[in-house]
Amino acid sequence: MALDPRIAAEVKKCRNDFGRFCKYLKIVDKAGKTISLRPNLAQRRYIQSVQKNPWLYVLKARQLGLTTVIAAHYFWKALLRPNHRVLVMAHTHEAAENIFKIYRRFYENLPKAFKIPTTAANVRELVFSHGGMIKVTSAGSGSARGSTYSSIHCSEFAFYKDIKDTIASAFQTAGENSQIVLETTANGINEAHKMWFDSDGYDKLFIAWTDDKNYVGKEAPNKVPVALQDYQIDHGLTDEQYWWAIQTYRIKCASDWSTFRQEYPLTPQQAFITSGARFFLQTFPHVVAKPGYVQYEKPSDYHVYSIGVDTASGSPVGDYSAFCVIDVTDKLQPRIVSTFYDRVKPSDFGARILQEAQKYGALVVVESNSYGLSILEYLMQKEWAYLYRRTKYDKMADRWTENLGFNTTASTRTLLLSRLQEYVSDSRMQFRDDRLKCEVNTFMFNDKGKPEASPGNHDDMIFAVSLALMGLDQIDTVEQTRQVERPRNVKEMLQFEMATGRLYSDAWEEFSDSSEFEDSAPSTF
Repeated sequence: MALDPRIAAEVKKCRNDFGRFCKYLKIVDKAGKTISLRPNLAQRRYIQSVQKNPWLYVLKARQLGLTTVIAAHYFWKALLRPNHRVLVMAHTHEAAENIFKIYRRFYENLPKAFKIPTTAANVRELVFSHGGMIKVTSAGSGSARGSTYSSIHCSEFAFYKDIKDTIASAFQTAGENSQIVLETTANGINEAHKMWFDSDGYDKLFIAWTDDKNYVGKEAPNKVPVALQDYQIDHGLTDEQYWWAIQTYRIKCASDWSTFRQEYPLTPQQAFITSGARFFLQTFPHVVAKPGYVQYEKPSDYHVYSIGVDTASGSPVGDYSAFCVIDVTDKLQPRIVSTFYDRVKPSDFGARILQEAQKYGALVVVESNSYGLSILEYLMQKEWAYLYRRTKYDKMADRWTENLGFNTTASTRTLLLSRLQEYVSDSRMQFRDDRLKCEVNTFMFNDKGKPEASPGNHDDMIFAVSLALMGLDQIDTVEQTRQVERPRNVKEMLQFEMATGRLYSDAWEEFSDSSEFEDSAPSTF
């Protein structure tokens, strides 16, 4: 039986208009009533973002309806586009079943005109007669292997047992031009935290609890918890939002400030961290931070080095000026080879840095904020070539500009610390210096979720090491200079190979006339 022309026209319009199609989708609201889907502000932000970039990482507060709107979006595609295959991966079996119920509800409540017949419908899968399908599974189950999908949704992926491997496995099933949405609430500082700050092709969308207009209270509380006394002013909340926050803090979060910030964050930093917690898991008892210079390894031929520089005023009661030299010849296993930590005038500190840079032939990464500018000026006057540079597009001049040093801002500060934490948590770099160990012991998250030295302590060496690691991004020029030096005999050739992990091309032929190490040459049969 042919469709009524008006109904056929409506189906055609919905095929190209997700917003129009939403009114035919049924959901269960927080009051338990079945209603039509009318995207709220948080859900509309998702729709707008995914239209710009099909690869999207959504970091969110609890219960904003993001899982529902992603399901609606993917259901629309699978239903109205032949052969569009959807994979949904949840963090637990129970979560997978709950998400699949959303899809089943969508299908069961559709008007007849939209109900494409199914060829399979079970507890985890809907397959339509035109080849479209929806498959919901749990992370690590392996049931998604062997198929190719047009759209992939990784739900609450920060809670996967093995985030990196599970997501990599799921992506192996992605077809050409697939859409991939990673969606989660935060779960501390793990691989999901690292991915948030990576430049990996994903657009990052943070959705705070204030993006839901329903998160409002009806009456003022009798007493304001100490943890929330400045919360309204700090974040510009309305009275009704503030009342809701207090009620949620007390009831849903059991008056636990850390839980509240992680479950209902207003910034990504709040989402990932736990108030009052240590930034580093390691502790080092009985260490003392003594000022001065320490050398752990002498410079080695063909090795490549980076120096991180954190400069202070030189005040006898202020912060320390610190530098750290790391051997980055093996980028996967960098090593601290020397450090300096003292209260010195910037002019004296600049001369000390140049001396160390010349000794190791190192790239110098100077924090360009405040007193670091004088260090950069000094190194430029002394014509030291290996300086960290950053490029920035000048919209007014319509050109790229280059600036020396590393500029620490709120966002780049997070990047600095994330890189150090990545190397340490993976056991790719050891805390070798006592000054660094002391600072690690007292580096905490403050009440606003910012990692910093606890009151009365310092974090100068932490940032010097972090800056040295940032040098990995620009170490290639130094590496080429250090490693193009030609070995002059077999001994130097062996040193080259041990330092770089590479064979020196045609070395034996080049040194075949050398008598000093002729026993080292391989036998010829």
